[in-house]
Amino acid sequence: MALAEMVLGEVKAKEDLTLRLGDSLDVKASIGLALILFLATQTAYYFDKGLPYYGACLQKLSIVCIVLAALFAVAELWPRKFFLPDPESDYVTRRIAELTEHYSQYPDADSHIAGEFAKETAQWTKVRIADNQKKNKVKSALLNWSFGFTLVAVILNLLTLLLIARIV
Repeated sequence: MALAEMVLGEVKAKEDLTLRLGDSLDVKASIGLALILFLATQTAYYFDKGLPYYGACLQKLSIVCIVLAALFAVAELWPRKFFLPDPESDYVTRRIAELTEHYSQYPDADSHIAGEFAKETAQWTKVRIADNQKKNKVKSALLNWSFGFTLVAVILNLLTLLLIARIV
């Protein structure tokens, strides 16, 4: 039984890390979205001030990157339902009753019940972790795309700034 409880503890810690990763990705996407909005404002300012031909070309490309970066960031932030234990479910109560009935004639029945329930709980948790990791993998890919397009927009805006300052 102690081994099953130890495994269950480790699996639950991994589940917690999976959920925290999703939160961390959301925080990064939110920060990225703030930068994207700044870049959009900067691009509008550049167009308002008038740009030479090459500056306008750079900023048109920047607009495309900003829009794509924003779309990927919003897609990353789109609400997802993570697979969590359902505390309102009566399944746990029913399962414990089934295990109690099954192990009632065994000596040290409580130990058997607790060990079996810990093994099953670890398995359920592993299924939740796998499902949540899939969601985080998608969120991570969306964040990477958003970051890539944001980086290109930053470079284009910096090049436009240099062009306006007549340094390039």
